[in-house]
Amino acid sequence: MKWLANLLPVGLLAALASAAPIVERQLDLYQLQISCPGNKNVDGRFLALQNNTLGVFDGDNVAPVQVYPVDSEKEGCNELHTYPVGIVDHSIALLGPPGLLTLVDMMNPRTIQPGDGTIAQWDTFRIADGKLANDADGQWLAFPDGRGSWKVKWSDGSAVITADFMIVDVLYKSVGEGRYNGI
Repeated sequence: MKWLANLLPVGLLAALASAAPIVERQLDLYQLQISCPGNKNVDGRFLALQNNTLGVFDGDNVAPVQVYPVDSEKEGCNELHTYPVGIVDHSIALLGPPGLLTLVDMMNPRTIQPGDGTIAQWDTFRIADGKLANDADGQWLAFPDGRGSWKVKWSDGSAVITADFMIVDVLYKSVGEGRYNGI
């Protein structure tokens, strides 16, 4: 009977712990908007995701990508993770050959080993004055695909590219808060 008296407090503690509220963390959410006053086809439109590539896409099922910032290990830089948060970590990244990197959605970016001649950057975004940039020198470019869609890339000016691009800014727009269950 004495052992039962010793187990009673343990059972009570376990019941109270299981009734505790789930801890949630608030996330500041943002959307990425194109600014290109010279081209009304892309100006003011939000970046969406199609086949792991970010850009401006036409269609009924196109929803703007929502991201939340995480401090990068690189001084003054951020990682941009996509929302809603899932089991698999997704981050916005720049991927491709040196000189012209495509803005993409990358799963588990810390595990990616790019192939020869390919660069993968997910932790080098800089956010200043409401604009998104990369840590390296360069600028955002939007390339048409011929069907009313535009893919967004980062150019450092060293790549040979077609002449059908538009120079754009990528604006960083707040859309409120989301919840992340950290348990």
